[in-house]
Amino acid sequence: MDVSIDGVTAVFPFLTLEKERTVNYTVNNKELVVFFKSGTLSALDKGSIKNSRDVGATGVFERAVDGQNLTFRLEGENFVDDQTGSIWNIFGQAVEGPLSGQKLNPVVHTNIFWFAIAAFRPDAMIYQGIG
Repeated sequence: MDVSIDGVTAVFPFLTLEKERTVNYTVNNKELVVFFKSGTLSALDKGSIKNSRDVGATGVFERAVDGQNLTFRLEGENFVDDQTGSIWNIFGQAVEGPLSGQKLNPVVHTNIFWFAIAAFRPDAMIYQGIG
């Protein structure tokens, strides 16, 4: 998955996202959060999608709500912000807690094959994971 902010591209490998599930990251001075959720089957894996492997899905959002930068973590199966304890879904909407009903601003991103990133975005920053 990659995201470009004003000419700066950051790449988030799906294997890393699958492990971490929530990434707080800054790209070209823009504070972002990347959510990863399993449950999306590949349309390219098998002759029938129902037999394909789970490749997951991503959501990328600005972390600010009403001028406050939020920091997110995974708690069980939920995306939770540290500041209010609100629970967010993969679509960037708070579904429980003090911020219930609030929405994060979505950031355009692409789920792209590695060879395409290497060919067309060779200067991209590659997120290496927490460690």
